[in-house]
Amino acid sequence: MESLTLQPIARVDGTINLPGSKSVSNRALLLAALAHGKTVLTNLLDSDDVRHMLNALAALGVSYTLSADRTRCEIIGNGGPLHAEGALELFLGNAGTAMRPLAAALCLGSNDIVLTGEPRMKERPIGHLVDALRLGGAKITYLEQENYPPLRLQGGFTGGNVEVDGSVSSQFLTALLMTAPLAPEDTVIRIKGDLVSKPYIDITLNLMKTFGVEIENQHYQQFVVKAGSLISLRVLIWSKAMHLPLLTSWQQQQSKAVL
Repeated sequence: MESLTLQPIARVDGTINLPGSKSVSNRALLLAALAHGKTVLTNLLDSDDVRHMLNALAALGVSYTLSADRTRCEIIGNGGPLHAEGALELFLGNAGTAMRPLAAALCLGSNDIVLTGEPRMKERPIGHLVDALRLGGAKITYLEQENYPPLRLQGGFTGGNVEVDGSVSSQFLTALLMTAPLAPEDTVIRIKGDLVSKPYIDITLNLMKTFGVEIENQHYQQFVVKAGSLISLRVLIWSKAMHLPLLTSWQQQQSKAVL
C-alpha cells in the first residue's frame, strides 16, 4: 500500500474572507424584522437556511433588499410582532435555524400560521420548544406526529414563567429569548437539565444586546427578560470574535492572516 506523508504547514500568510454564520444570519434577520426602522446586515451567509428565512419574512410582509451577492441586506422592521393576513403556510425546507425561532416568534399576538418543511424536517423534534411556549400561553397544534413539525400556530404567547429542557439543543432557548422581549408580560425562563452549547447562547445574548435588549443571565440556569424591551434600530457589522480560536492557532505558528 502506498502512503503519502503530509508535513504540517509552518506558516500561513495571506488574506482570508470569512463567510457569515448560518445561525447568526438567521438570528439577525428575525431580530431586524421585529425591530423599528431600517437595519443593515452585512456579511450575511447565502445558504438554504437563510433563503428560507428570507422567504418566510417576505410572506409575512417584511420589506427588505438584498445585494447582488446576497451578503448585504437592508430590512425595514415591523416594529413589533409579525402578523399574517389570514391563514398562511410557510415552507421552511430543512432549515432548523428558521423553523425554531419562527415557531416561537409567530406565537406572539394572534396568527393562524402553519410551519412545515421537507420530510427530513418532519423527523426533527421540536417538542421541548412547544412545551415551553405552551407554558407561556401559546396555542400550538401538531398536524402530523406529536413533537414534530408541521405545526399550526395560533398566537397566545404572553410570557410569564416557562421552563425549557436545555440538554437537547440551545436553539430552543435561543428561540424563547428572541421572542420574550415582545411578550406583554415579563418572561422568566428556567433551564431544565444541563444547558448545551453555551457559546451559542452567548452569541444570542450579545446579538440581542446589539439590538438594545438586555437579558438577565442567572448562571445559565435562569434568564429574565423584561416585557416591552425595545428592539431598536442598529447597523449590524458581523463580529469576527467567532473565529478567534482559529486566529489564535495561527498566531501560535507565527502566521499572518487578515480576516
